[in-house]
Amino acid sequence: MPEQLQQAPRTYAAPEFAATVVRVAAEVLETMFFEEAVPTACEHAWLSTAVSVHVSFEGSHQGEFLLSVSPDTARSIASGFLGVDPEEMTETQPGEVILELANILCGALMSNLWPESALSLDTPELASAEHAFLGAMHCCFNLPDGMVAVSIGVCSGDASA
Repeated sequence: MPEQLQQAPRTYAAPEFAATVVRVAAEVLETMFFEEAVPTACEHAWLSTAVSVHVSFEGSHQGEFLLSVSPDTARSIASGFLGVDPEEMTETQPGEVILELANILCGALMSNLWPESALSLDTPELASAEHAFLGAMHCCFNLPDGMVAVSIGVCSGDASA
C-alpha cells in the first residue's frame, strides 16, 4: 500500500459510505457471481490463506481497494461465474475470477459512491491482505462457503461527495 495512503487522513460519511459499500458488494456477489452475501462481524483469522486482490484508483478521488476471499469461497465463486463444476476448474481459474470480481466490484463501488467523478482503475493484481485495514473503510461478508472482506482507503477527495 502506498505510503501516502497509509498516512493520509480518511474522512467518510460513515453510515452512508458503509451502507453503500455493503449494498453494492452484496448486489454484485449475488447478481453476477450467484453468491448470497450477508454482512457479518469481522473475524480475520482466515485472511492469511485468502486470495486477495488490490486495485488502485485515481482521478477526483485517489485510493485503493482490497478484496480478500477465503479459498473455498474463491472456488465456489469461480465455479458459479464460469458455470463449471469445481472439480473441472484449473488451479489458476479461481484467482483469475477473483481478479475479475475485484475489477467489477471496485468499478461498481466507485460508480455508486462518486457517480459524477472521473476515476480510472489500475489493473487488479493479486496481493497480500496484511495491510487491508490500515485506516480503510472495511466490511466482511459471510457466504455459504466462507468469507469475503472488502476494504477501501481514500487518500484524497471527499468520500461524502
